[in-house]
Amino acid sequence: MERKRRRETKERILEEACHVFAEKGYRDATHAEICGASQTNIAAINYYFDSKEALYRAAFEHLAGKAEEAYPLHGNLPATARPEKRLRAFIHGLLSRMFDPGPLGYLHAIRMAERFTPTGLLDDSFERWLARDRGNILAILRDFLGPGAAERDILWAEMSIIGQCMIGLHDTDERGPRKLFQIDASDLERLTEHIYQFSLGGIKAIRRRIEAPGN
Repeated sequence: MERKRRRETKERILEEACHVFAEKGYRDATHAEICGASQTNIAAINYYFDSKEALYRAAFEHLAGKAEEAYPLHGNLPATARPEKRLRAFIHGLLSRMFDPGPLGYLHAIRMAERFTPTGLLDDSFERWLARDRGNILAILRDFLGPGAAERDILWAEMSIIGQCMIGLHDTDERGPRKLFQIDASDLERLTEHIYQFSLGGIKAIRRRIEAPGN
């Protein structure tokens, strides 16, 4: 019973910390706010997480894990699946993460805060997370473009696909991309198909250029 209570307390602190860090940013978030939201005390935070910095890192890892669990970018497909299927699954998973109206919004808020007012505390976590996610799309593109593709062909194709998907990022600005291009979460399936078809056409064009005689 005591072990269960401790686990629940730790999870409650973590969940509320995600909310507070996303709303206030690392520097403005306080132990008092997190304690109030989680109905705990500073001693409990220090017991389970040692410090504010450690709690911040734990909150990010918690949210990143939720994103991966809810919307895996490999779409639960094996690496041997056709690249067309894996590409569509990747696009759908990435857009799903961005349009998620729930706690994953906290993940985006923390990422954006770190972009504009970086703390440096999440650099290692960002690097691991980005490497894992990029591994999916880079493997797909290498399968598509074949051994003759230059590294720049692969990286620029990745850039084009990710750039299209970034349109789904939440933006509170009324002039933001969602408003500009008139899209919302209800467009997820149609937008996935559009980006997939558009990207597939571009990939095939690059493959033709790579395989053209005299290239």
